[in-house]
Amino acid sequence: MRQELAHIRQAGYGVDYKPGRGYRLTSVPDRLVPDEIQMGLGTRIIGRDILTYEEVDSSMGLAEGLAQKGAREGTTIFAEKQRSGRGRSGRRWHCPKNKGILMTTILRPQINADRLCLLTGMIAVAVADTIRDHLKLPALIKWPNDIIINEKKVCGILTEASTPRGRRPYFLAGIGLNVNLTQRELPKDVNHPPTSLSIEKGSRIDRIALSREFLRQLDRWYAPFKDSEYKDVRRRWAELFPLTGRRVRIREKDRVHTGKIVALSAQGGLTLILNGGTRKSFRGEYLTIEKALS
Repeated sequence: MRQELAHIRQAGYGVDYKPGRGYRLTSVPDRLVPDEIQMGLGTRIIGRDILTYEEVDSSMGLAEGLAQKGAREGTTIFAEKQRSGRGRSGRRWHCPKNKGILMTTILRPQINADRLCLLTGMIAVAVADTIRDHLKLPALIKWPNDIIINEKKVCGILTEASTPRGRRPYFLAGIGLNVNLTQRELPKDVNHPPTSLSIEKGSRIDRIALSREFLRQLDRWYAPFKDSEYKDVRRRWAELFPLTGRRVRIREKDRVHTGKIVALSAQGGLTLILNGGTRKSFRGEYLTIEKALS
């Protein structure tokens, strides 16, 4: 028993022992523990296998290696710290250890590569709805892959696709979520003002409970998506996207366009009425919203 107790305490749990009265759990560590995340999870696909690591180069890179070896769909990797967290367009995601949710889930839907942006939107909907339902904070989607609260960025999403020779394609869904960062710990050299959930909520957030709720939301939205039912995802995405109906300046590769956003396209891109009246849809993977004009 002494050896088992030593292991429990080494993992960060506080245990008090009184002769004749037994053992009492006095504190739990601020760590993402697979068994605790899976406790009562009840998902069908997402989180069937959960792995956590204290420090990795990138949860995306680790998931990529596991996916290539045939890891089950829904396998989810959490990292307490990333040395080289990936972001969109080659950017990096930085978060202090034990302060965020840094995770990647392996998905295997039968979709074409031109649906990758729609997959990103599905994940964004799951993140935003988790924050709105679980924490009652007004999370919105900054198209295509960021979550904002009060116009400040709290989460980034990255999706990648791969088709190994002779095997089914797989997709990696990664998120970096600022959870318990203080104002001083927020990144400084960023394009959009950052925030954290604890700053917006005004209290510390239980990361295990939040992780569990996110996996449930992702499982809920992924089920119809996997069956090629995109209508509800697009509808909810549009509801959480505040720039519909507004004039914006966008960049498509090396070209700049100005017009009013009128809809999300069937592939998860944007449909605009350009200056001059032309209606045009843009694919999301090549597009950046540079500025909202009105």
